[in-house]
Amino acid sequence: MKIRRWTCRLALGLAALVATLFAIVLPVAYAWNPPGSNDRASYLDRIDSRYADTELARFHYTMTGQGSPVVLIAGGGLWQYSWREVIPVLARQHTVYAVDLPSQGYTELKRPGFTFDLPAMGEAIGTFLDAVDLKHAALVGHSWGGAWSLYFAEQHPERVDRLTLLDSPGLEAEKAPVTPLFQTPLLGELVTKLTTRDFYADSIRGTFQHKQLVTEEMIDQLWPQFSDPDNRDGFLALWRNLDYRLTDAGLAKVSAPTLVLWGGADEWLPANQAERLAARIPNATATVLPGCGHTVHEDCPAETIPLIENFLR
Repeated sequence: MKIRRWTCRLALGLAALVATLFAIVLPVAYAWNPPGSNDRASYLDRIDSRYADTELARFHYTMTGQGSPVVLIAGGGLWQYSWREVIPVLARQHTVYAVDLPSQGYTELKRPGFTFDLPAMGEAIGTFLDAVDLKHAALVGHSWGGAWSLYFAEQHPERVDRLTLLDSPGLEAEKAPVTPLFQTPLLGELVTKLTTRDFYADSIRGTFQHKQLVTEEMIDQLWPQFSDPDNRDGFLALWRNLDYRLTDAGLAKVSAPTLVLWGGADEWLPANQAERLAARIPNATATVLPGCGHTVHEDCPAETIPLIENFLR
């Protein structure tokens, strides 16, 4: 009898503790929004920022060089700063557009209820192309930016001249190891909102094999845009809404010559996805760069950028 009473008291105590924790955690996860950084990326002073106003968003972009159009789309949690070494090389022969899509950089989303899934991000690419009067262009996308570009190329093959995918998910296959963390209700909100500058810096280092390249100056350029509350919300929504069954099912629809580049030391997505992805896309080739991480164009620019340049040429 005493044991039964003690068990009941313990259960009631644990229930009270759980209720108290939920009372504390729920407002943090769902009601509280941490303020964004007051810092300003100094990279903005080195570029000619342009804006394209549409019903969907006010797109922040740059346009550099002259020649056939190439549109660069950065990965999740990044912005066009990620292309700083790529732009001047490609601009020798192309008009290079580096654009921030919704959840990235300094683009302002206008449309309420934007779903942050593959169809929505594909629409965003098309909306931007229309806004800058591009009927077609070559697309270069990294990571999520590559997945969005791939989906757009599947749905609108007539608008994509060439397609370059850098460590880009597109198969219904292995996901990034942190995926369950962000996809779990409550936990995903907590992790996203409680991410500090240091934690964000560690995450960026995890996408590089050459860790020394992730400098304080780099984080100074990346952190302010990621810390923006709207960008954080979009970032979390993308973790939950991107469904690669859609891209996997449409791979045969891609008509553009396609180059798949992958870091052989990618810790986010296994490099064996490169050959598997290229094998499913008509007129595609895959190159795996040994000793390079997920952000392959920044981790190994000397190896990666000439491959992109030669392919687009």
